[in-house]
Parts: sequence; C-alpha cells; structure tokens
Amino acid sequence: KQIISIQEMVAKVKAAVDARIDQDMMIMARTDAVATDGVDEAIERANIYVEAGADLILVEAPTAESEMKRTNDSINAPTMASMVEGGKTPILNVKKLQELGFALVCIPNATVYATSWALRGMWETVMKDGDNLRWHDKMIQFEEFNELIGLNEIRNLESLYYREIFESIS
Repeated sequence: KQIISIQEMVAKVKAAVDARIDQDMMIMARTDAVATDGVDEAIERANIYVEAGADLILVEAPTAESEMKRTNDSINAPTMASMVEGGKTPILNVKKLQELGFALVCIPNATVYATSWALRGMWETVMKDGDNLRWHDKMIQFEEFNELIGLNEIRNLESLYYREIFESIS
C-alpha cells in the first residue's frame, strides 16, 4: 500500500468541501496510514483532514479492537467502520462497533460475496443436473421479483411516455 502526502490529501478535502452544494452532504476522508506508518500516523492525518473540513473519517484496516477504540477516542470527528470479510480489521457486530465509538458502519462486500456464493452453487447444480430445479426453493419467484423491482410502477411511467408518443402521431 502507498499513501499520498498529507498536503495532497488536505487539498483534496478542501476541494470537496468547496465543491459541496448541499450542506447535508458529508465529506469523508480516508486514510490507509495504519498499514504503511502505523496507528499514530493515521490518527494524526485524520485530525488534519478534519481541520481541513472533513465531516467523517475512515481509518482503513485497524487490526485489533484496541486500535479501533484508540482511533475513535483520538479523532475529533465521527468515524466509520468498514467491515470487509477477509480483511485485516476484525469483523464485529454493530453494537460492539458503537461501543468502540463508531458513528457509521459499512459492510461493502457482503452482498457481492453472498451473491457469488449462491451463483456458484446454482451453476454447479446446473452443470451437474442439467437444470436448476433444486434451487427453486432458494430463489425469489417471478412475481415477487417483479414487485421487488417495482415493475408495475415502471410500466405505469412507460405508459405515460408512450401515450405522449401516440397522441402526437394522431
């Protein structure tokens, strides 16, 4: 891993703050300094980014609960925990993360990993059995899927536009 200079990151944070149009939009600064220079450097950088205008901090890849607690106790802004299965940070539940001082939790890869696992299993079944019948009870069904994606609402919107097209032709 490599990290950029503090000055470069401060410039990026200030640019994001200056470009912000909606004051409800939060600017998050991330530092990967734990991996390259240690926790103290990550904390120092995080606080500098807060001074530059960052609203939220992500200290990437602390390797122990004690590091997670220390960063949260030492950073003068809300922090985000990133729970990446197989990553260097221990996977903790939301209650424990709150106790450690995190304001926000991100679980960025879980849906991709779960979907990939399911796809692999289903396609292995298709290759072995020639169909996916053994997977039907593990799948969302056609009507439920259409409801989930809001197909009726999409078709209603489409009909408004099609009506305009047909009315303009007549």
